[in-house]
Amino acid sequence: MERPNPITKSYPVFDCDAHIDEPLEIWDYVPESERDLVRATYWRDEHGGVLNGTTRVFAGGNEFWAPSYNPVCIAGPQMNKKIMRKLLLTQLSDEQRDYVVHRGAFDPHARVGDMDLMGIDQVLVIPTAVVVNLPFARNARGAAVFARAYNTWLRDWCDAVPDRLFGAAVLPPDPALAAEEVRYAAEHGFPVALIRPIEGITGYPNDIGAAMTADDPRLPPTFDAVFRAFEERDLCLGMHTQAAGAMTAMPIPGQLVSPGDLLGRARVGSETLSFVFEAQTWLGQVLLSGFLDRYPRLRMLIFESNSQWLPYLLATCDRLFKLYANEREVPSTRLPSEAFYEQCAISFESDESPTFRQWRAFEDIGIWASDVYHHDGADAWSAIRELQNAGVPDAVQEKLMGGNARRLYGIEGKVFVTDEPGPIPRPNWFPQGAAFDEWCELVAHPRENADRLREFETARQRP
Repeated sequence: MERPNPITKSYPVFDCDAHIDEPLEIWDYVPESERDLVRATYWRDEHGGVLNGTTRVFAGGNEFWAPSYNPVCIAGPQMNKKIMRKLLLTQLSDEQRDYVVHRGAFDPHARVGDMDLMGIDQVLVIPTAVVVNLPFARNARGAAVFARAYNTWLRDWCDAVPDRLFGAAVLPPDPALAAEEVRYAAEHGFPVALIRPIEGITGYPNDIGAAMTADDPRLPPTFDAVFRAFEERDLCLGMHTQAAGAMTAMPIPGQLVSPGDLLGRARVGSETLSFVFEAQTWLGQVLLSGFLDRYPRLRMLIFESNSQWLPYLLATCDRLFKLYANEREVPSTRLPSEAFYEQCAISFESDESPTFRQWRAFEDIGIWASDVYHHDGADAWSAIRELQNAGVPDAVQEKLMGGNARRLYGIEGKVFVTDEPGPIPRPNWFPQGAAFDEWCELVAHPRENADRLREFETARQRP
């Protein structure tokens, strides 16, 4: 059945945060002379990933498949949360699991085919497991060698389709080596380099206070050199959060790894709010400390943390900034909201209707993210449809869906897809049709429909 009111667009969409499932080929880029070092730091082979030589971690690939689909590769063209929920509750065969793995998660040419279906003209590619694991690598030089291997691989990967694929460089956790990698990334055309809002080895949060006093030669090296390198090379700093639960294999004794750890202590899945907690804690420090006044040419992007909370946080920080002016240790002349609007941007996803209703607050700082191929990813068509339903003006839609990101990245916009495609033909076992629609209605209210759901599943299992 054709979609009602298919969308046609005339402007280029830029996806500012889409992921890859890191393939084994990345580790082929590690120089032979450095392989023993990287094996003891962060390595992946056909058996899985190992951090610091002993800790088993997810590093990409199909070891994430059990019990049903791979959530790192699931959200491709014409997938949605209802379909994925149904698939998650279904015991899939190997053939069915293979069907729902989107090759665009690791193959650049398949990625472009998916982008055409999803209404995405250009994309910033961000890693998945590397963002989780690399901050916890204990060998500084080994982490730097791996980061260089990853960035070299990613440059080649994006060069397969250079007008459409753009990479976010990764940095090692050591400040001096990270600053060097920022310079390498800028020289090789990366528009963004990524930092976690934590230093994995030294705990949460990233020690802004140390960076702010880095002029004192008696203190050890800090991330001040990294932030200076971002300014000098005019490279965007991408602050990408992660779920605390993903880091349980790398505990730091006596410390919280992330504010999301508090959710785990309440027996709540860390992904429910961990991304938001981490971004809010980092950003609160940035806005109230005078950090952006110390680095006035720094352009900072907040990724993977939703966005609808931002106007309230900015208003609260403005109020506290005025209230505690006499207690401020570092001079700062701008209100937090002024500094943010002048130097920062934040990503939003397709289903954030509160953000769309606040479009005036986001007009110049919002950058759309698909978050594919992760299980909560979505296409550009759904975002455009929600923007239209919220009454966002066309000129603002164009900014939010790509114009703001391209301006920050210095990338020329190009249109490769204009029309929303018709439905993709699916195999009979795939969630679809009237029975699937009925199931969706029932599970939307599981308590009220518990008996009906049991009847539904029993009837479905009859021969």
